[in-house]
Amino acid sequence: MSGHKGSGISAPCVLWASEAISREIDAVSGSQIVQLTSAPIISNNIYCEQSYCTADGKRFAFIRTSYSSLKPTTSLWVCEPETRRITMVEPEIDSGVANCKYTGIMYYVVSREGRRELVRLSLEGFQKEVVFNMDGVPIRGVQSVSPDQRYCVGTHIPRESIKEGHATPQVIRLDLETGEWRVIHENIDIINTHLQYEPSRGEDILVQHNRGAILDQDGNVIKLVGDEGATLYVINNEGGNYRPLPVGKPHTNPVTGHEAWIADTGEVMLTIGATQEEALRQGNVLAAKPGAERARTVAKGYRLNHISVSRDGRFFVGDAWNVPGKPIVVGSLKTGRCMVLCISGASGGHPQYTHPHPYFTGDGRWVIFNSDRTGIPQVYVVSVSEDLLASLIDEKPHSRSVKLEY
Repeated sequence: MSGHKGSGISAPCVLWASEAISREIDAVSGSQIVQLTSAPIISNNIYCEQSYCTADGKRFAFIRTSYSSLKPTTSLWVCEPETRRITMVEPEIDSGVANCKYTGIMYYVVSREGRRELVRLSLEGFQKEVVFNMDGVPIRGVQSVSPDQRYCVGTHIPRESIKEGHATPQVIRLDLETGEWRVIHENIDIINTHLQYEPSRGEDILVQHNRGAILDQDGNVIKLVGDEGATLYVINNEGGNYRPLPVGKPHTNPVTGHEAWIADTGEVMLTIGATQEEALRQGNVLAAKPGAERARTVAKGYRLNHISVSRDGRFFVGDAWNVPGKPIVVGSLKTGRCMVLCISGASGGHPQYTHPHPYFTGDGRWVIFNSDRTGIPQVYVVSVSEDLLASLIDEKPHSRSVKLEY
């Protein structure tokens, strides 16, 4: 099916503002916390699995949502953590922002003059280009982009596919070069796919499988996942070559639904559900390759929830929800050593914007996260020193690698 490509590249005038507030320095890590947004509106760093920033770490994207009218409106913004400046680049977008992580090239859908269009934005030069006509495409937005910037994928749940509460959603791929779109994959219960292109070659797509999920006939989620729990698998860019990851039952406890590719290694990092004792003894931070016999434990101690990986694949960052204040924890994939970077202060309620969702900037000097510690969800960064990271990969014990008392 066809969605003709758009045309016209524009680089709008950029008007910068600052809302930044310097907050505390963490007593253990020595890291500086900076609140980057402070206006009385919901600000959100989008998500953590596919970092929405440039490779050099100078800029990242975030969204703001206003509930001042009956219809919530979302705008797209860009921030520079070093200068602490922010600027609005799109006053209203449809739900969802996608990219191939650490490329600094964002994709989002806008509705204007009766048309739905997919727009590509460069965070480096602020150039915008309409790249796909979304009229007739049954997805609300795209979820991931191939590293060559040719393909975008999203998930569609046909209402007619819902039978006895179980849906058979579709993975839809847009070809930005030919202007064609098509269904490349279908599977029962993949209602929350977390689609992610492998970021180096783009030959594979990671899919989350919420086995046993229940929907009503209107598509509302009644049960996000069943007793069997969630797992992960990979398909190729054509939708075939199904390869499961050895995670979730019967291999491990069910996955939490938070996972990310580890740089160009072909491995996926993820967290699994665990008791505090299981996290201490066995660890709930794992890594696995498609088709492997078993997953490996990356780190023990902290029971992490959301997870992300640095651009070079050496470090991870996550949020520990079983600890008061939901601290941001950073660790080494090589040694498994980890420590608290700061306390996020996020409440962790049902809305996504109350979740920390931490991720590294491209240069590894900052971690971006959300917090509603002030009562209004805002975007924060916390500094990451080279000495701190070096202490995590040092094979010798280090006094900074402490664990909180639970």
